Amino acid sequence: MEHVLEYERQFKVIYDPTRELLLAPKNECDKRKFICTTLRPTKLPYTELYDYEGAAKFIANYLDYEELAEPNRLPSHIPSPANVLNWQEADAFDFAIALCSLLLGVGYDAYVVYGTAPKEITTKDESLMECPFDLTFESHKVEPDPLVDEDEEKTAKKVSQVVYDNNIQVQQKPPRKSEYDEETKANLKLDERAAIYRENHIDDDEPDYEPDDEYTRQRLHAWVLIRGGMRDMMHDIFIEPTTGRTYFLDGNAPYHSIEAIFNNKNFWVNLDPSREIENLSMKFDRDQTGEWEYVMVTQSKGEDDEEEEGDADSGPEDDQIEDEENLDMPPPWSPKLIVLPEKFADGTRGGQKTLFYRKCRVDFYSECKQVDGLVKRVTLYKDYKRLIVKEIRSYYACRIDKLYLRRRFPYKFKLIEHYESSALSAHWKKMVMVDGEYRKIWFYHHRNEDGLIYREEQIGSRTFERFKDREDRLIYRSVKFTDKPKDQNGNSG
Repeated sequence: MEHVLEYERQFKVIYDPTRELLLAPKNECDKRKFICTTLRPTKLPYTELYDYEGAAKFIANYLDYEELAEPNRLPSHIPSPANVLNWQEADAFDFAIALCSLLLGVGYDAYVVYGTAPKEITTKDESLMECPFDLTFESHKVEPDPLVDEDEEKTAKKVSQVVYDNNIQVQQKPPRKSEYDEETKANLKLDERAAIYRENHIDDDEPDYEPDDEYTRQRLHAWVLIRGGMRDMMHDIFIEPTTGRTYFLDGNAPYHSIEAIFNNKNFWVNLDPSREIENLSMKFDRDQTGEWEYVMVTQSKGEDDEEEEGDADSGPEDDQIEDEENLDMPPPWSPKLIVLPEKFADGTRGGQKTLFYRKCRVDFYSECKQVDGLVKRVTLYKDYKRLIVKEIRSYYACRIDKLYLRRRFPYKFKLIEHYESSALSAHWKKMVMVDGEYRKIWFYHHRNEDGLIYREEQIGSRTFERFKDREDRLIYRSVKFTDKPKDQNGNSG
């Protein structure tokens, strides 16, 4: 600690007396600790956390985000990551330290980076970002609707236009129409359509106006860097721990600047934080350009070998001087990171979490905690203000009927359900229904022994069934429901 505090004093004298460094903040016990010793590399007993994507997603959902008290000031206290996982509430620096500890524990070359970032990042505002979840259904393709017999379809569409009287065909004259009445009815219909359009459409559909940020480019934030070379990592990437999103270092990252980088072994200070991130060299541990300044004096393996092969005349006095200059990094002071199985199964604080994206809302629920087995609900909207619902997608798990996805279109009165395949399941694999119009059901081949694979019900008019691999070679069955024809007096024949 004496070395770290002396380094901070000399740094202000030599470089910038107004610059603050996050070297020795206070912990939750109000004790100053070297920030590198706050990281605690840990490998938790959950296979989902053994890759960086799973670990980033877990931290982003498991912890609740809180902003810094002063967006342009470093936090005065940095608690241990063990307590952060226990509290499940953290700021950006706590997020980054907890995630970096998990990544170091599973073998990644991970670092905590802190610098400046825009307001939407520091406030975790994803309302204008695209939803990161897969909203396509290419993996849920089903067989197309079966072909219907053309003659049968044509027959169903025919409408009797002929009236018979004594076996003589008589053509009825059309009723007389008033042009004024027709014009009035047309204008009324146009007014009704315009009223319905105004109720269901928003003409000023655009994001809400955001005033200029008073902190401009001074908002401080922390995130994680993973360098390539270990765990089959081919490129350097940034991970935003509050959302779990990943970015490359080629200008795609949304951050403004980098103040410093640290891990459990050393702390590197960026001497020119005004430089753009894509212009910085990420080889800070062996920097030859003078862009970075380190805190702990370390020696590489090559330097150790050269010293061993050097002069044999070095005496005990030289060894004593070398020991005084090279300080060993103390072990982490944080307790071992622990996540209880029941909390890990919940995945979120309290078993429920809601996130907002561009024209989208996502609700998470713990598995087996909802009565109907709901684990995630994605609501898609037509407008930025999320007033008109376009579609509601509900994902389920652990259901007896094997339902895993239900899609509802409220303004179309349409419902689509997808079911998992199971040899023991007696339910279908997909159902499409529109209230009062039709219902289509696709069945699994192993559902029963009748060979039924498709059923279509046109409400009140027709039922169509298609079969496959039946012994009697039945391919399809169609039943039509028609009204009995009536004579001139309106009596049924």
